[in-house]
Amino acid sequence: MFRFNVIVALSVVTSFNAGGRVDASDSMTCGSGVELCGLLTLESGFGSGNYDHDECVVHGLWPEVSPYGTSECIAPSSSSADPEVVYSCYNQRNETTADCLSFEQHEWTSHGICAGVTDAADFFTQVCDLATAPLAVMQASRDAGGDLSAMSTALTAAGYEVFSTDTYNSQLELSACATSSGKWVLSPVADFGSVCGGSDSTDDSSASCVADTHGPACTSDADCTSVTDCVRCAGSGYCTDVPL
Repeated sequence: MFRFNVIVALSVVTSFNAGGRVDASDSMTCGSGVELCGLLTLESGFGSGNYDHDECVVHGLWPEVSPYGTSECIAPSSSSADPEVVYSCYNQRNETTADCLSFEQHEWTSHGICAGVTDAADFFTQVCDLATAPLAVMQASRDAGGDLSAMSTALTAAGYEVFSTDTYNSQLELSACATSSGKWVLSPVADFGSVCGGSDSTDDSSASCVADTHGPACTSDADCTSVTDCVRCAGSGYCTDVPL
């Protein structure tokens, strides 16, 4: 994997200051053995202007490079070309295809190129997969009359770590890290080392779910249904034996 120099990394950070992040007081530490960590940022829809939606939507996945964190800026291993299609979680209601694609391209050039992925397709597929379950939690809270605080409480109860809250734009930022193969996983910061540190396991054929232990890595419930004693894909990005 290729690493960008500090100048490029800092230009990436500057590009999302407009998203409501004006200081580095909530700096994220990836920890020993973890090169990539960051935030999955989700919009409640209660913000103003571009943050005003009739449903909860994903904003993006942001590697926390300096000064916002200790994450490396690792370039795409295959292609840095801009996305040319609108991915499912960015296909927002009441927005034109051109506007959705333009926003994707902004997210890619501002954040995706530092995320250690293969290419734009890999990045946005991972973003959509990561966002599906927590967005459902937020939307259920919103449908029940909940505000941003209620959504944060619901996410925490569902097992996600809300690393920070952007009240200005009404967004919630979940902690995440990436494995050595570039797979992003939602995880509490305290667990980054065990979840994302070291080498990835490539053989899950004999894996199973055991109480209080991560099962095989997953991106959806379908990845877990055929694994012994596993019932679903947890927010951590690993199969679990604990039902919802």
